[in-house]
Amino acid sequence: MKYMLEEMTWVEIEKALKEKKPILVPFGSVEEHGPHLPISTDSDLCYAIVKKGAENSGFLVAPIVNYGLCRTTREFPGTVSLRFDTLKQLVRDILFELASQGFKKIVLFSFHAGSTHLVTLKEAAFEFSLENKNVKVYLVSSMDLAGEDLLKILETTPQHACELETSLMLFLKPESVQMEKAVDEHASGAPFLVRPSGREWLKTGVMGDPRKASAEKGEKIFKLMAQRLREILISIQQEE
Repeated sequence: MKYMLEEMTWVEIEKALKEKKPILVPFGSVEEHGPHLPISTDSDLCYAIVKKGAENSGFLVAPIVNYGLCRTTREFPGTVSLRFDTLKQLVRDILFELASQGFKKIVLFSFHAGSTHLVTLKEAAFEFSLENKNVKVYLVSSMDLAGEDLLKILETTPQHACELETSLMLFLKPESVQMEKAVDEHASGAPFLVRPSGREWLKTGVMGDPRKASAEKGEKIFKLMAQRLREILISIQQEE
């Protein structure tokens, strides 16, 4: 049965609405991921995990939103960061349009897990919910999919353009990974300072050690994240 909106006709979507199907809206980003991964990394991983995780969950999946808020990395070439108000209004408009068509449960899922980005999504969902109390909006991020079983696969803590993301890309899109350019970099100095520029402390765009990544780890991580997402969606589907 079709569940990816981009593959469906309006007639098929109308039928799904009559069946009271819930819907998931995926969010990626256009953001640098070091010298070894493409700027499409968040969107690539989001799409793959959502497509697998939503299968047989009872959810429809809306086309991915490829742009987000990337405050720390915005000065790197290729990164496109939306303003807070722009992203918030975009999310509110998407929620309004889906709700006006009849969707009563809407999940916002973001693989891009920057703190300011997630706060923006949450604020948009909160404001929308105040005005539309008959629609339930949920916010789930990639961090919610990283349980103890997943962390045991890794040798390092998940951060950015790191072992986790690089392993997933090696499994899902190996042709896009330039492992010979992977470097180990960690944030340096003044951890509590609010800085206007991420490039002051982030030289290569990497936070972590992607050199420890492998496709084998990526396959295990992918299966765990997709399964965890499916469990979350099924639990939401079963809520009254």
